[in-house]
Amino acid sequence: MSVLKTTGLGKVYGSTKNVLYTALKDVDIEVEKGEFVGVMGPSGSGKTTLLNILATIDKPSSGKLEINGIDPTVLNDHKLALFRRRELGFVFQDFNLLDALSVKENIILPLVMEGMKPKKIEERLKPIVEMLQIEQLLNKRTYEISGGQKQRTAIARAIIHEPSLLLADELTGNLDSKSAKDVMDTLKKMNEELGATILMVTHDPFSASYCQRIIFIKDGQPFTQINRGSSRQVFFQQILDVQSMLGGDFDDLSFPRA
Repeated sequence: MSVLKTTGLGKVYGSTKNVLYTALKDVDIEVEKGEFVGVMGPSGSGKTTLLNILATIDKPSSGKLEINGIDPTVLNDHKLALFRRRELGFVFQDFNLLDALSVKENIILPLVMEGMKPKKIEERLKPIVEMLQIEQLLNKRTYEISGGQKQRTAIARAIIHEPSLLLADELTGNLDSKSAKDVMDTLKKMNEELGATILMVTHDPFSASYCQRIIFIKDGQPFTQINRGSSRQVFFQQILDVQSMLGGDFDDLSFPRA
């Protein structure tokens, strides 16, 4: 079953001089339930535009978007806000945690907004924080924990309401090597043990090597895709090879981490 499907997706921006800029053109993407898919491409390839459309922050100029069989582009503002809150989970490079709240309060915020009863919230919270190994941090403030711990907190918040699709944007960009590995191991565990459907935009081949499949885009269009076999190291090298073929600026090209 497809959780995410785009057909002929396009995005065109106009300028003050009526010069049109095509950010995306004819993008067909399908992500099945339980898949862990990466999106990569050089700077300016359309990754951010695509993510903004999938996150329902922006609307496509053409084509169709379906998430869990629903086209969010036709929803009114109130229904769209509910759809986003219930169907989507978000993890960002800069964590987007609220400093005024404790780690626990940050994680359970989506459930509180839904009016879930405290007992049910605790039942949801316990297995997730144990899996992410952050149960000892629950009463701390966000400024008291490390970057890797902040990102694992953000992942817990993104997954606690059991969204249909988890969208991750350069989630290891602000982390050191060890924290990046811990976070990616966490995301992989979420995918394998909870069946979370994940689409991750990244420029980092190390992070991308955790995915089951990578879609490369160039100049706003799908360029190629590669699937991971049994070896992550082979997959990592394939990612580097495609990056080399694509050329351009992949932000700061990352190299293998120990």
